[in-house]
Amino acid sequence: MSIWFWALLLAIALLGWLVAYMSAQKPITNAQQLIQQRRYEDAVMEANRTNDPLHRAEALKLLGRYDDAIDSYRQALSPEGQNDPAAREGIALSLAHLGRDLDEARTLMETQIAQYPQIQEFQSLALAFILLRTGEREHALRVYRDNVELLETRFRDDYTDPDPMLAETLFLFSELAAANGEQARAESLKRQAEKWGWEPRTR
Repeated sequence: MSIWFWALLLAIALLGWLVAYMSAQKPITNAQQLIQQRRYEDAVMEANRTNDPLHRAEALKLLGRYDDAIDSYRQALSPEGQNDPAAREGIALSLAHLGRDLDEARTLMETQIAQYPQIQEFQSLALAFILLRTGEREHALRVYRDNVELLETRFRDDYTDPDPMLAETLFLFSELAAANGEQARAESLKRQAEKWGWEPRTR
């Protein structure tokens, strides 16, 4: 075989390595992955580009832009959107953060629990937070106390790696713990929520 043949093989191999290297250097653009990297603004832009209303809403909520998040969650529930049932929970919690339309928030959350009870302890925590915002403190604390042991187990055994998609849940946990008089637990959970991506500067 001639030297040109080996030179061609070497060039092809080098080109293949270069393509693989460049591909590995490409920035992650998937909206969900950008949220995991706490690049929330970038996640919003990527979700706009790919028409992903659910992850756009999640990123907006993490930025504290609750009205915009609600609009995006409603798109995810529309016939043209993904019709993702998790959008109901997102709307309910965004309304609770705003302290607005709390009756609607409660109805949405109760519907979500009835129809999709797979992670009921997290959903019950969301409902308890909404109830707390409505002023139904005792009802909120009863719901919280009924689920606190399972919530502890989840974060101790199942959800141990930092995850911005669960940072809000930790924040809700901290709010209910504080309302229940568990100050040490509340402060620990709040620090963990911030470590996982809940940014107090946006609140």
